[in-house]
Amino acid sequence: MLQLLCFVSLVVSTTAAKARAIWAVNCGGQGHRSVDGVMYNADDLEIGVASDHGVHHVPMLARVHPQDRILYQTERYSFENFRYTIPIHKNGNYVLDLKFSEVYFRSPNQKVFDVRLNQQPVIVGLDIFNKVGFGTAHDEYVSFKIKDNALLIGDYKLGFDGLLEVEFVKTPYDNPKVNAIVLYEGTLDGVPQLPPLEKEDEEEVVQEDVIQEEDITNNIDMQEQRRIIEQKQREAAQQKKVSRPKKANPYEDTGAQYWPILISIGIFLPTVILLYNKQRSG
Repeated sequence: MLQLLCFVSLVVSTTAAKARAIWAVNCGGQGHRSVDGVMYNADDLEIGVASDHGVHHVPMLARVHPQDRILYQTERYSFENFRYTIPIHKNGNYVLDLKFSEVYFRSPNQKVFDVRLNQQPVIVGLDIFNKVGFGTAHDEYVSFKIKDNALLIGDYKLGFDGLLEVEFVKTPYDNPKVNAIVLYEGTLDGVPQLPPLEKEDEEEVVQEDVIQEEDITNNIDMQEQRRIIEQKQREAAQQKKVSRPKKANPYEDTGAQYWPILISIGIFLPTVILLYNKQRSG
């Protein structure tokens, strides 16, 4: 009997530990019920751009149940900061589950942004590709507490008026985005979570970073080699410039060399004419 009571107590305790989804939206997409039974509302936010790029270009999105891929294939992004407002009416522990995937960029440091709750930074410098690579589901969890009109996030205590402002903050690296949002009432250990990245997926992310570093190094090496080759070519061209005799100028005045001939003709002709005239008169 005692064992039965302990078992029942354990079941009740385990069930009570499960967090309850109280608000969810499929950002940039239509309503959806997940395999965990969470009902996501269609996104009616008017700020930013609703996109289904991932639906058409990443149909086999990784690390998520096929039924729930749609949650990571649609998204909302904006060319400026944008936010979702979530009402919370009672004290308690909460977990904000922010869902992301990179379905456009294929290298790190292309899309980097921040997330704030009621103006308090909770995620800084989020680079989805750098976290999990391309076309892979990724969740960020933010635990907080509401108590007596106060929002408690870690060591920070903020005034709270019943509205949670989830803001996605633009940085110089492209635009902020989010794929889906769920607010759970409970603690993190009761929230359904994505499976860990497989080892080969982690190796691919690391290998991608190594390849990019090698590409940068190779580009630098090629530029240095090109500079050295061009320098050697210039030096060789300078060495080929040797001194040669000056060529005669075809337009140079050469009339002076004919003056003796002209003088001789000038003396000879008058003499011939004079002799000819004497012979005729005689």
